[in-house]
Amino acid sequence: MADQNQDDTNKPNTDEGTPDNRTPAQKDADMVAKLVQDGIDAALKPIKEKLDTAHAKREAAEKKVEEFEKKEREENLKRLEEEGKHKEAYELRLSEERAARKAAEDKVIKLSRDMEVRNVLSSQNFRNDKALEMAYSEVVGQLVQNESGVWVHRSGVSVKDFVKTFADDDANAFLFKQKVSTGGGSGPAKPGGSGDSGTKKSLFDMSQAEVIKMAEEGKLRKR
Repeated sequence: MADQNQDDTNKPNTDEGTPDNRTPAQKDADMVAKLVQDGIDAALKPIKEKLDTAHAKREAAEKKVEEFEKKEREENLKRLEEEGKHKEAYELRLSEERAARKAAEDKVIKLSRDMEVRNVLSSQNFRNDKALEMAYSEVVGQLVQNESGVWVHRSGVSVKDFVKTFADDDANAFLFKQKVSTGGGSGPAKPGGSGDSGTKKSLFDMSQAEVIKMAEEGKLRKR
């Protein structure tokens, strides 16, 4: 019986959960990462709240305008029909139907744009969902349709190329998870190749031609 009690005493205590097998360096790194993330979340929270509030107010205002315009159109149609102006009433209804159809088509086009952007963004290693949404809003806000109806960046480059440029810009590095350096090998290459000796220039400060030239030469920084 005494041996049994001794065995029980020597057994590790598993009631408190799985033992933490991380090294002190790993624990420090995890703590730093958590502190950084907490800081980012705290900084973004008031911005997100303001954006949400502004978005809600805009939607409410748009809804009121839409309701007012709908009521006004219905009253106008009723007046035209009462006055016997059936042709004018028909043309007005036809115009409304065309506008509604165009709005539906525009919605489908925007949905296809959003799907394309999110699909391209999915290839990037974002820090968290909030960072992903920030990048999504930034990218979508700079897209336009070209003459062929294809969504491109306002500079003319494709969505894929723009997202790559966006991800490679140091100004947006806080949105992405950074690769842990192993400490081996030579230092990181300077942006733009060995010939660059001046001050580093942000990609968004460059012209479209400069960015495309760097992309073709493989000089865009890889994260």
